Amino acid sequence: MTIWHPAFRDGHAHPLFAGRESLGPRVDGVGNIEEILEIVGRYAAQNPNQHWIVGGAYDRSLARTFLASWLDKVCSDRPVVLHASDHHTIWVNSKALEIAGLAETAPAVSPGFCDVDENGKPTGTLRESGAMDLVLSKIPALTMSQELLALDWAQEQMLASGIVQVQDAWIEKGMTEVYLEALKLGRLKVRVNLAARITPENFETDFDYYNKMRALVQEADSPLLTFDTAKFFADGVLGSGTAAVLEPYEHNHSHGEPVWETPELEIATKHYASAGYQLHIHAIGDQGVRTALDVIEKAPKTKFPSVIAHAELVDSLDIPRFAKLGVIANMQPLWARPDGMLLSCEPNLGRDRLNRLYRMRDLLDSGATISFGSDWPVSSVRPLEGIMTAVTRSYQGSDSWIPEQSLSVAEAITAYTENVLVQLNCEDMGEQIELSENPLDVNAPEIAEIEIISVKRSGQTIWTNK
Repeated sequence: MTIWHPAFRDGHAHPLFAGRESLGPRVDGVGNIEEILEIVGRYAAQNPNQHWIVGGAYDRSLARTFLASWLDKVCSDRPVVLHASDHHTIWVNSKALEIAGLAETAPAVSPGFCDVDENGKPTGTLRESGAMDLVLSKIPALTMSQELLALDWAQEQMLASGIVQVQDAWIEKGMTEVYLEALKLGRLKVRVNLAARITPENFETDFDYYNKMRALVQEADSPLLTFDTAKFFADGVLGSGTAAVLEPYEHNHSHGEPVWETPELEIATKHYASAGYQLHIHAIGDQGVRTALDVIEKAPKTKFPSVIAHAELVDSLDIPRFAKLGVIANMQPLWARPDGMLLSCEPNLGRDRLNRLYRMRDLLDSGATISFGSDWPVSSVRPLEGIMTAVTRSYQGSDSWIPEQSLSVAEAITAYTENVLVQLNCEDMGEQIELSENPLDVNAPEIAEIEIISVKRSGQTIWTNK
């Protein structure tokens, strides 16, 4: 017997990016480099007229660094770009390096860096936006038809996972236009809130553009599309040693790479909050989280709660500040398990800090509101997998990792339903999903196996697998 259940909502994802990746070689979930190369080579052979080959997302834990020469063996005549599963890293072939002017030397960039050999020559792995954009900026823009196909695919994946609403947490120039076109054509099915990506380089120059896009969304006057949020990066990621940390990393004694100078981040967040934008700040290291809390505390209040996304490593002194400041911790439950993504951080952090990641229980018990998101395509978009992991904190039958930080099934469901509505400060539109079983009635490891049968909004079926 099936049951009707509150629909899931994703508080932090990148659906259009996921859709774009689906147009190229799909290497997510592939367990070895040889198979990745086989997939890329086959895709290149089947698409001889495609000038750039762009796909993802490879498991960054398969190697310490990924070499252009490996990709050259399967495609050397055209540039190849693969996004890593963390989406803070790309792996490219020699043709892509050549087009980006990186064939022999790598410039100093911030944030990030290019992996180089003993002679200073780029090897094919580029980390963080400062380095990645050297290549990504050269990729020709997709046509509107291609963008809409990508968005159609992404929406199908979300609806099939029971998701009716999503925070698109990275909107650049040209992306709002895709959503508006989909809305106009009746192709927007999932409710989407847009978050402008604000950087040290664009926070002033693109302010008028984002205001214009927000006004166009408001004029469209549809509950399916809003533009209420400004997204900031406080730091990078732990796997690359670019997340900002209070104590230095084990391998190089650095404290990571803050994306902003703190005074400049204060100015930028005040600027956007004063214009009514919700603050949504990526902060992964404990120093990044502390900085994000500091600037939120100083920023003007808006009708939206401020959000710190990821909050992977949080110092004990900062745990109670989330509730005190009314800041929502948007966390990715699938990261709280002992898989390759997590364990690849241990050389940088050491075991003690690794075991202090993803303190969901501590945050919840302190009075903080936790909302869940997938960060898709970084990890699976399926909320049922996330709920299972938040409860079990295990991976493929492993022992539970730091089980004292696990949540109950009901708490995890709330983080994927009601609390995302709180985060987005919006009303439920009578959205429900039909499930093959009740997550509250099955053993926790079986939650991920529950099937989504159909999705309704205001009594109307908007997706079904029947």
